[in-house]
Formats: sequence, C-alpha cells, structure tokens
Amino acid sequence: MLRAIGLLDLVALIAVFSPLSWIAEIHRSLGMGEFPTDPIAGYLARCTSFWYATYGMLLWFVSYDVQKYSQLITYLAWAMFAQGLIVVGIDLAAGMPGWWTSLEGPCCSGLGASLLLLQRSTTRSRDVS
Repeated sequence: MLRAIGLLDLVALIAVFSPLSWIAEIHRSLGMGEFPTDPIAGYLARCTSFWYATYGMLLWFVSYDVQKYSQLITYLAWAMFAQGLIVVGIDLAAGMPGWWTSLEGPCCSGLGASLLLLQRSTTRSRDVS
C-alpha cells in the first residue's frame, strides 16, 4: 500500500517539468476556470507537485523495511489522516468544486486510516511472534 500511494504521488513529477500551458489546460479541463498568470501560481503548482513527489519517494523508501520504519510509517499515516481532514476545510474555504472536496480530503484520510490499520495488524503479528 505504501508503494501504491507513493507511486500515485510520484505522478506529480509530471507537473514539475510540464510547460505551464499544460498545467493551465488541466486546470481548465477540471472546470476551475483560467489558470492565474501571476508567477506565484506556477511556482506554487510546481513546488506543491514536487512536495507530493518527494513524499511519494519517502513512502516508497520506507516500504522496503516496514519493521525498521514502523514508527515513521505510523507518524506518516496519522499525518495523512489529519491532512485529509484539514484539506476538506481548506477546500471549503477556497470554494473548490464539490467533487474535488468530496474526493481529495476523504481519500487522504481514508488512506491514512488504512495505513494505521495495517500498521496495527503488523505490530500485533510482530508482538505475537
């Protein structure tokens, strides 16, 4: 599961290196109107995308030794769960489309909760051994 989430986050690398016209087209196709032309908009889109990709690389890395990185994985899972809740508030405050708000935050929290459940079962099975 860590690798699947990590791979999904690594897809964000495409936006880091894409022409701004591609980012603007995706923005339009998602029904969000015209992409702002201010330099800060492109900067934030690329930096945020790189952050997601970096997070994906971290998840991929820790997936190779889940026992060694157990505490870090648990922390990341809790952070992912909390991030989902916070993102719902951010999406609502920003006026994001309903479909976006109903997917982004809940999916993030759901993945975090799933990782926590997997961590719990992994920890229990290790304690029994």
